[in-house]
Amino acid sequence: MKKFCTYFLSIVLLLSSLSIIPTHEVNAESNITNNPYIKALYDERTSSKALSTSSPLSLNESEPLVDPEVEENILIHTLEHYYQEDIKVADFLSDITTDEKVKDKVLSIDRSDKILVMYLIKDIYHTIQEDSNRELLYGYLNRYVLGPDENEEVIQEFINEIAEVDTNAGEFSVASTYNGTGAGNWAYNNYNKYSTNYPKFTGKFGTDCTNFVSQAMHVGGGKAKAGNWTISKKNSTYWVIDSAAQLNHSWSLTDPSPWISVQQFSNYWRPKSNVHRFSSEYYRANHKTIYNKNIYKGDVVVLYKGVAGLAVVPTHLMIVSAYDTTNKDFLLAGHSNERQAYPLLSARSGYSQIEILEIPH
Repeated sequence: MKKFCTYFLSIVLLLSSLSIIPTHEVNAESNITNNPYIKALYDERTSSKALSTSSPLSLNESEPLVDPEVEENILIHTLEHYYQEDIKVADFLSDITTDEKVKDKVLSIDRSDKILVMYLIKDIYHTIQEDSNRELLYGYLNRYVLGPDENEEVIQEFINEIAEVDTNAGEFSVASTYNGTGAGNWAYNNYNKYSTNYPKFTGKFGTDCTNFVSQAMHVGGGKAKAGNWTISKKNSTYWVIDSAAQLNHSWSLTDPSPWISVQQFSNYWRPKSNVHRFSSEYYRANHKTIYNKNIYKGDVVVLYKGVAGLAVVPTHLMIVSAYDTTNKDFLLAGHSNERQAYPLLSARSGYSQIEILEIPH
């Protein structure tokens, strides 16, 4: 059986946590000098003399998996959120530790400093009394446990341990069943359909990828809504969503919401699932061996963009809908640009890390 946990961040994350982002609010260029994380991203692109595939200018595909402009906004908003939250962590740790350089380490763009801070948090976490401060530190661990080149498995295990004793850990019913084959088949058959029972994110406000996978799991796979992973319709005024106000007017969901946000989905389901994690290049080189692992229809693929050696940001979600037995590859269904049975070998291009989540049955 898999482990279970939940993850809460502040209310602002509904718009900054990756799936639902209004493009008119983004001005990445103006943030470069104010946010070292965004500056590191742009410095990386400049030094390589080619924009990464996170950028709308670097994509040569006629139909990328995600609208490049929206995915760029996801990345920039996420880095802005990371930095603002990290400032809070830096202030808190500087007050309770004797390390005079802890602020610099927390806000460093050197991943080795982030790792040092994570282990410091691990050492002191259980001495922190206030839930809000624990939540703040827990958020830091979740942001940096996965890296562009390596992952901190000890920290991931610690995150899972926290989840087991967290007051919210019992929100998820172990008895909840999941028909992965049904979810994969539903996604395959409905890859280009939209139900009025759920919001539709097809404009520049955000992407529909997580919303689609959640529906496949619930409608096709029979996975019961639980805890924060839930949504309900309040009225029929707004179906196609173009703003946060429209979403809040017609739909009831948690804030932030793992039903519609790729990062929140990953944070919510990763500790509950058996996780297969690979670099993009490792998957390309070893996909035939990986194909023989316990990965099946209905399992969820999370695609991560790397940021200047500092962190990885989940920006897209798809679901296994079929198998390529000839090439030994998994075929994926998804929105935002609709895919029915798209090879993971193709989908991984332009992404740094791949996670395949075996959703608990």
